[in-house]
Amino acid sequence: MFHPTRRTLFATLAAAALSITATSAFAAEDTFEKNFSFSGTPTISVSTGSGYIHVSPGSDNQFHIVGHVRANSGWLSSGNPDAAVKQIIANPPITQAGNIITIGRMESSSFFNNISISYDISTPRSTLLTAHTGSGEVRIDGISGAVTADSGSGSVHLSLANSGDVHTHTGSGSIHVEGAIGGLRAGTGSGSIEVAGNVGTDWNLTTGSGSIRIKLPDNARFNFNAGTGSGSIHVSQPIVMQGSLNHHHVAGTVNGGGPTLRASTGSGSITVD
Repeated sequence: MFHPTRRTLFATLAAAALSITATSAFAAEDTFEKNFSFSGTPTISVSTGSGYIHVSPGSDNQFHIVGHVRANSGWLSSGNPDAAVKQIIANPPITQAGNIITIGRMESSSFFNNISISYDISTPRSTLLTAHTGSGEVRIDGISGAVTADSGSGSVHLSLANSGDVHTHTGSGSIHVEGAIGGLRAGTGSGSIEVAGNVGTDWNLTTGSGSIRIKLPDNARFNFNAGTGSGSIHVSQPIVMQGSLNHHHVAGTVNGGGPTLRASTGSGSITVD
């Protein structure tokens, strides 16, 4: 007769526990879809604790949103994930007051533990937009109104159309901005920054660790002030230097000067093409 050793019993129990964990760690998920109509320029504020936010241009007087709701259940979670998802689907966290639409405001934060909501949104190009996620990607395309986009942890991609002022930040992740012509503030704790546009108003680009690459027209006029703790600085356009030569700090004027472009990285190169 076979008599299992203590080691065999332990391995058997561990395998059973892993099997139960895998079975328990399922996800309940569903989607909701809403449409709103308005006249004039909308102001949209969207936030989520966990999940991506994607925004694209739509018709001039229509706002369309699809929410992807997911609740994870495992050893450390509590409650009924299916019930939580069903409640959100039945009553999505969206309010409208005229041209102001607010998405993601939740009255009971504890109810939404272990729940992520991602949003796919289409809205007029002229939208004034604020988007925030605690963890996830933010991607915004074709918006010409002022944009504020933040992520606690995740990349930010902005492809804008003759945009107004832009403010974007991520705690950890890359930032990519195209079509910036207004004021621009972009910062990441750790990650690269790539920007293409024209310096119509002051720009300020900062990263704790990562490279900064800026694409501008050859005739762009701006004052330049850039510094890096460890890395090189390169400017393709002719620059009239100010102050003494320093490989880690460059200040000067390009094409006679204009708005100020500041760029700073703790570790990485800075390039203006």
